[in-house]
Amino acid sequence: MSQQAIDFGVKVLTEEGQKVIDGLQFLYTPAEGSVSFLNDTDHVIEVKTYDEKDAVRWVAYEERKIAPRQVVQLTARGKRIHIVERKSGCTFDCEKGTAYLFDGTNVHKKVIH
Repeated sequence: MSQQAIDFGVKVLTEEGQKVIDGLQFLYTPAEGSVSFLNDTDHVIEVKTYDEKDAVRWVAYEERKIAPRQVVQLTARGKRIHIVERKSGCTFDCEKGTAYLFDGTNVHKKVIH
């Protein structure tokens, strides 16, 4: 009798899990495009990126450590991505295909002349 209850419980969890996964179809495709991000400080920084539609910043798409004066390509899904710098906790919304410089406090968009 207890075996049947356990089997039933597992089946219910599996069906509920499938419903959650079906609602997250956008996670099945990889992100395209990137933001060029320059750490213009004298220390290593840690950043996380989040999908454009992830307003609560629930699951990071990418986590990176960036050395001083290093440029990296950061990505997440969407035309704009959220970038969070761990130490300051600041969040920056950046447009893909654009270069940004982080000075330790703010992110500055590179101006093309």
